[in-house]
Amino acid sequence: MNSDSGMLYSIVLKLVPTREATVRATVGHQAHAAFLRTVRESDPALAEVLHMPNMPARPFTVSPLLGVGRARDGLVYLSPERDYFLRFTVLYPPIFKQFMARFLRGEGRPVIRLGRALLLIKEILTTPGSHPWAGYSSWAELATQAEPHSEITLEFTSPTAFGFGQKDWGKKIMLLPWPETVFGSLARSWNSLAPPLLQVDRDALKTYLGEHIVVKRIEHLRTQMLAFRRAPQVGFVGAVTYGLMADDEAARCQLNALADFAFYSGVGMKTAMGMGQCRRMKK
Repeated sequence: MNSDSGMLYSIVLKLVPTREATVRATVGHQAHAAFLRTVRESDPALAEVLHMPNMPARPFTVSPLLGVGRARDGLVYLSPERDYFLRFTVLYPPIFKQFMARFLRGEGRPVIRLGRALLLIKEILTTPGSHPWAGYSSWAELATQAEPHSEITLEFTSPTAFGFGQKDWGKKIMLLPWPETVFGSLARSWNSLAPPLLQVDRDALKTYLGEHIVVKRIEHLRTQMLAFRRAPQVGFVGAVTYGLMADDEAARCQLNALADFAFYSGVGMKTAMGMGQCRRMKK
């Protein structure tokens, strides 16, 4: 599923509950379902495609519910006196078109359901600057405007982990932000979704990652558990600064483009369920 028209979007919904409610602290599967339900109301066929298992890379991501307080017994309390935020990113423009179409039809006040909680959508934010997690860009902009900075800092804001397949003893999961793992994940997502002319050379990038990139700083790195419906999933959160040591301008530009891409794609596994939310921290 390559995007020939080339736009990427980060959509932030400003929400208010219709009444007091409690929801699971991990709402990823519910937000995932709400996203697909919204697309289905405009384009059932597209929603079915997005729901297919074993896609190489999901062309959308879902955030945890933002603005909630501390969880108790796995639940968070929602008040109609407060605003909350939910973020979706879309890396395939037809999805954005159908998602927004649902809210622009004027059929009463738009709502979104998370479990048993019904939340009114007060505002849909997409303009850069309207919210720290809202924005849009294009594949061409990410590829051509990247600069060869020698340091990249990524902030992993929701639990991030990497899957390495099913073994005899269970599923192998990596919880460390090694450069090869982080940027390898980003390169796979990029090549699965970007226009063919903007593909990156993963073999050359892998060589540079293995020989010339180091972890320079780690801040507030810790593990955090998400209690999904079927099983708990652990991941890491925190900020990591990577040093791009060899003076290879092409490789540095590609890695800086991937760092900017992380804002839209997320990093690692289950990004369509709230994991792997990531953004570049600029100096």
